[in-house]
Amino acid sequence: MKKLRVSSPLTLHYHSKEDVSEYIRAGLCFHKEMGFEAADIGVSIFGLNSDDRMAKVERAIADSEEIGIKFEVCHLPFIGGGGAKDEAYMTAFNTAMHNGIDVAAALGVDYAVMHPNATTISMKSFNRKEQYDLVMNHLAPFAEHAAKVGLNVVVENMRVFPGPMLSHRYCQDPDELCDVADALGIGVCWDFGHANISGIKQSEGIAYVGKRLKMVHVNDNGAIDDEHIPPFMGNVDWRDAMHGLALVGYEGLFNFELSTAKLPESVRRSFASYMIDASKELMSYIE
Repeated sequence: MKKLRVSSPLTLHYHSKEDVSEYIRAGLCFHKEMGFEAADIGVSIFGLNSDDRMAKVERAIADSEEIGIKFEVCHLPFIGGGGAKDEAYMTAFNTAMHNGIDVAAALGVDYAVMHPNATTISMKSFNRKEQYDLVMNHLAPFAEHAAKVGLNVVVENMRVFPGPMLSHRYCQDPDELCDVADALGIGVCWDFGHANISGIKQSEGIAYVGKRLKMVHVNDNGAIDDEHIPPFMGNVDWRDAMHGLALVGYEGLFNFELSTAKLPESVRRSFASYMIDASKELMSYIE
């Protein structure tokens, strides 16, 4: 396999969000300086239900072209924890999703990630058909809109939330994930951390996904909660995970998704350097 190009969300840098456009520009500059080859952006940063969102998008595109770091992947809005919310919440969320799809298309991203609207349910109460219908009813209008505006969307594998009972969350298993992707005619984003929490053997899960795999979220954890820590700091079996990428001939971005909110400014460059070094080590396992 050829060397994969490395990307990360803009949250790596330390800059005030008071001026969103300046925050984005600072993030692009930081990515360029630290050796990342592309950027992942959460489109909610543009204020998806605000009147000036497209003006901010135009500024971001101009800065991206000037600095030489492209927005190649993005996260669309998602419902924290999944599950049903009240009508007012869902109305605002659905508007934000459709606006987010338009923003992502304008940015020219290659793939935009959607979360299936499912929550953790006890196995005693879990009904696969009900959960499939819930997810499809939620995602189908967004996938249709994305197709109309020429945006490639992907659906991400989920993970269970910690609890004492045997439980399940729809799309944590590769077969459920692929059922949704195939029905919508879209690809898959594989989150290594989510798979680890769900007890999925990485290489087997990725092999099942196969050529549907268009994007990855690279992060580690202790198989209990979604910690979003760097590779080699949790218990993800990275050799097995990279073997999975080799099995399917994955050639997309090597895209990190890490928790950086509490990092002091003084350590962010060394943290970013570690990510670049870790990506090189991980890619040496792809065989």
